[in-house]
Amino acid sequence: MRRQTGRIVAVFVLVLALSATGLAQTKVLTILHANDTHSAMLPFTHKPYPSPFAWLWPNHRQGWLDQFRGPGGFDRDYAGIARMATLIKQFRMTKKNVLTLHAGDVFVGSFMFNKFLGYPELKIMEGLYDAMAPGNHEFDLGMDTLAGVLSGLIAGGPAVTVPMLNANYDLTGHALAGLLQPSIVRTIDGIKVGVFGLGNEDPTNFSAEVIARFAGDELWTVAATQAGMLRAEGCQVVICLSHLGTMPDLEGLSQVPGIDIIVGGHSHDLFEKAVLRNGKVIVQAGSHGRWLGELRLAVSAAGSVKFLGWRTHELGKNVRPDPEVQARLEVLQGLVEADPRFGLVFTEPVGYAVRNIENDWPAFGPFRDSALGNLVSDAMKSALLAAPSVPPVHCVLDPAGYTEFGIPAGKIVGNDVLRAVPYGYDPASGLGFKLVVVPLNGQTILGLLEYTLAYIEYTTSLAVQPSGMTFAYDSSKPPATALGQISRLDPMSVKIGDEYVAMNLSKIYFIGMTDQVFNFLSALTGGQIQTKFDPVPAIFEYNAVRDFVQSLGFVNYVSEGRVMDTAAIAARSAVRIK
Repeated sequence: MRRQTGRIVAVFVLVLALSATGLAQTKVLTILHANDTHSAMLPFTHKPYPSPFAWLWPNHRQGWLDQFRGPGGFDRDYAGIARMATLIKQFRMTKKNVLTLHAGDVFVGSFMFNKFLGYPELKIMEGLYDAMAPGNHEFDLGMDTLAGVLSGLIAGGPAVTVPMLNANYDLTGHALAGLLQPSIVRTIDGIKVGVFGLGNEDPTNFSAEVIARFAGDELWTVAATQAGMLRAEGCQVVICLSHLGTMPDLEGLSQVPGIDIIVGGHSHDLFEKAVLRNGKVIVQAGSHGRWLGELRLAVSAAGSVKFLGWRTHELGKNVRPDPEVQARLEVLQGLVEADPRFGLVFTEPVGYAVRNIENDWPAFGPFRDSALGNLVSDAMKSALLAAPSVPPVHCVLDPAGYTEFGIPAGKIVGNDVLRAVPYGYDPASGLGFKLVVVPLNGQTILGLLEYTLAYIEYTTSLAVQPSGMTFAYDSSKPPATALGQISRLDPMSVKIGDEYVAMNLSKIYFIGMTDQVFNFLSALTGGQIQTKFDPVPAIFEYNAVRDFVQSLGFVNYVSEGRVMDTAAIAARSAVRIK
């Protein structure tokens, strides 16, 4: 009996020893990640209306006051790179084996960028991130400017040392070739981790000089090659930093062999949970520095990778700003406001929002215009009608993809306006897109509207936000297969002013838009759209919206049905019948 008991004990001890050995060989790797921060270096905060009741602002969170709440809560206060620094440093102090990654689009989005072109932000990121994949907006000012920023030549300082990863652009012969690299390998507590970067290749996001640099091979071939090379170097974990967007990540990149983790960006999606597909973990953490993603993996010595969990951490007011970074931001903020091109864009009110001016159309119902889209297009139309050097505009068309955020209730400052219309860059003014007037006949207008509806179920980037025009479409119908074909658009619903465009197909209408939209339409039609009228002096979109807000004083915009999806009306009717 004793001999048998002894054997049982020996076996038990052996099992424990083997288990302990297995545990010792398995290590936990924590991957922190952010994406599409868009120069949101300062927190998103808002002040209440100046009134004796301002003391109520942070405290009431329900009832009729809900209409005044910002996306971050009634007392909107979140994000900022100083808070991001605090959170990342806390992780590194309290956890072992931490890798921090950024999936692109640091550039463009606030006066901080328009003043400094991203250099101070990247220098702050040096102490926070292990690698970054440049996004399309890093190329907005051209390849030479990006090279100047990364090398430090533009700022007259040292080069940026955050590794910049891109494997699908051919930079041979350009200064960027020495500043970007396809991949890196990091050894973290014995875990060999390979990271490579991919940027999107959508021509609408890039200038001709960048498009010419696309490597030519299919993205998935490039990704498979990079993953294979990293595996050959002995990497136990292979990560793709993808600035492709959620759909390409899920449908294409997930099928590429050799990749363990896809850290995504570009589409600004805040995942509710990690996606596990084809043996890969796919994550994305919203945008504008409001969230930090945390992915935990168990990595064995043999190279197996097990998903342990993923979550996002919101950078709310409970996260205290890092003092060192905060001090640097205060200096930068002062330099921006001292620039005569900008003035007191962080502190001086230009108007007050009566309610949230939302950037999204309503979640329910058929309306497909947003409050912000209506405000911006009305502002553009107002500015162009006041310009004596261009023909009087009949309407304005502006795609939803060129506006960002809403403007929350309360005091509106210049930086809020720029965050709403952040894109483009003019070196002289430090502002963005300019406004133009383009003559188009009715037939062309209908064809272009139909084109904007081709991918409406996948993205709202092309969704037209009009002023002076109304129209309807049916999203349940198939998209048109050729430019000029009509499928989803209801042509008899398209009205400019009081005129039905379908009854005046040969009439020339003068359409207001940004110079970027004009360039896109010209390229889309193979140069058939060439004529435009430029206001003299130039009208910048930012100035048009800012001045319009000032003229209103108190801004009260909602979605009002300028654009309607009749499929949503039918769906609502069907529900009622049931």
